[in-house]
Amino acid sequence: KSKAGVRTPMAGVVSRALIILGIYALPAMFYWISQASLAAVIIHAVGDLIAGPQTLKLFWQVSPIEFFIFWIGVIVTIFSSIEIGIYTTVISSGVLLLFRIAKARGQFVGRVQIEQIKLSVDKYIRLTTRNIYVSLDHSDGSNPTVIPISSNNGIFIYRLNESFLYPNANHYMELMIEQIFRETKPGKTNLYDSLGEQPWNLKTSRHPERDQQKDDRRPCLHALILDFSGVAHLDITGLQNLVDVRRQLDHYADKKVNWHFVGLSRPWLKRALISAGFGSSEQGHTIFSVANLHDNIDGDENNATVVLVPILDSNRSLFHTDLDEAYEAAMASLPQKDKFVVFDNGMV
Repeated sequence: KSKAGVRTPMAGVVSRALIILGIYALPAMFYWISQASLAAVIIHAVGDLIAGPQTLKLFWQVSPIEFFIFWIGVIVTIFSSIEIGIYTTVISSGVLLLFRIAKARGQFVGRVQIEQIKLSVDKYIRLTTRNIYVSLDHSDGSNPTVIPISSNNGIFIYRLNESFLYPNANHYMELMIEQIFRETKPGKTNLYDSLGEQPWNLKTSRHPERDQQKDDRRPCLHALILDFSGVAHLDITGLQNLVDVRRQLDHYADKKVNWHFVGLSRPWLKRALISAGFGSSEQGHTIFSVANLHDNIDGDENNATVVLVPILDSNRSLFHTDLDEAYEAAMASLPQKDKFVVFDNGMV
């Protein structure tokens, strides 16, 4: 189409009409066309699909795994048939896609205070100061010399980078629970009355009274902040997984752990979480974001009053606009004796 100078979607209508005409009205005429002529037409049509060296180099730079899948398809097509080559590449790409979804990894993030500056010829101007949240292990490509602040007061910020679905829900939560158990202590010494009540895959000690540390300074779990900015879909299995983990962490902390959510971009995400009991707190709203609206009733700009309007539903105190708001809300509900922040260099 591009070679013919087509510039509008009307080309699709013309192409479909010609295909239908060729199928139903012109089959008898195709009999007299030589195979060499048909081959020339096909070669001319697919000539633009041939990948050059620069395209292959781009494949390698973008995704080496997909580069190998491409060559596997080419080799199978040459030595077998086109159909088997297509099946091979489609199945391989599908397996790769499912593997990436199933092995999606979350990240614990910490706070970094940054300044935005404007560079000029001989100086720079400081514009604003704000907080960002980067991965604690710098797996997001952030500068390893910048050490994010990780609060050691039982508040964890966990970022999900893919949709929370059946294939990856358990993998997401296992990584999160392992680190929470490693950095916090249980709310009570004996979480279970007997060994028979303990789950077979218990991540903590099966004999806490014997293995308990004498001077355990780890905090108790207080709140969990989930960054759902990268989550587009949440299915039933993923939602049930959140409910099960919430029950497990409440039992581990021996109290109700608040789950704060950030970045709920779709109404169906909020609806699903609300149906499972997330979003509300007995303490109500402590910290939330509002917008300034000018209420100009009489049409006089000089007499306009400023009205504060909440950004999100004020009845859902655990749904937040950003991580700063969620963290401050979690800190506000923290007991005064537990309000401390430990930096990675040991300063308090």
